[in-house]
Amino acid sequence: MKKPLTLVLAVALALSLTACGGGKSKKAFEASKEAYQNINAAYELTADYGSNIYEAWRLGIYDKDEIMDGGCSYLAKELNLSQEEVEAGAAYSLAEAFGASWDECTDEEKNSYKVMADSYFRGMEDNLFSWCVEVVSNTYIVNGKAAEAKDHLEAAKGQMKELSESYSDYEHYPALKGYYTTTSSFFDFCQNPTGSFEQLKTTVEDYKTTARDFNADLDYIFED
Repeated sequence: MKKPLTLVLAVALALSLTACGGGKSKKAFEASKEAYQNINAAYELTADYGSNIYEAWRLGIYDKDEIMDGGCSYLAKELNLSQEEVEAGAAYSLAEAFGASWDECTDEEKNSYKVMADSYFRGMEDNLFSWCVEVVSNTYIVNGKAAEAKDHLEAAKGQMKELSESYSDYEHYPALKGYYTTTSSFFDFCQNPTGSFEQLKTTVEDYKTTARDFNADLDYIFED
């Protein structure tokens, strides 16, 4: 009778361990999927952010006459942003230039800055590319997209911390961590782009290529 009893206990133990392992694997998958969704949302916003920063810099160098004549409308036409969004970004930039806090400005004051926006492109002829980049960067502040990307990254940061503490041995954790780190660094760069135009172009392309590689490894795993 001992052998059958021993066999039954062994089978029960094996089933128990399998169930525990499966439960942990499922929890790791669900936690990783939530982190992936936040990182991916942040990346999509950041990729557009980077493209618009690049395009604004390019236009400020190569389309100076058109920018000075068309102002916000010309700049918006070449970007993934509406004219209204760019006008608000230019107004925000002007408020800062005059030492005012945008959040403390009245609607009347904000409108007055918007009225001045186009003429200021002409006044920045000697440093036009820098002004275009600043306007686009501030557009992402005014329209809330920078804050949205940051919120997704903050949520992903907390989720990545949980993963590192509980499921760091999960097979897809390294790719997920790489995707998060790349997106976070890319977002930081967009908020404060540095270097020459050619360096900017290379940096944006490198971030996008690296992020796409990580996403390609993860998308089919976490797709709905």
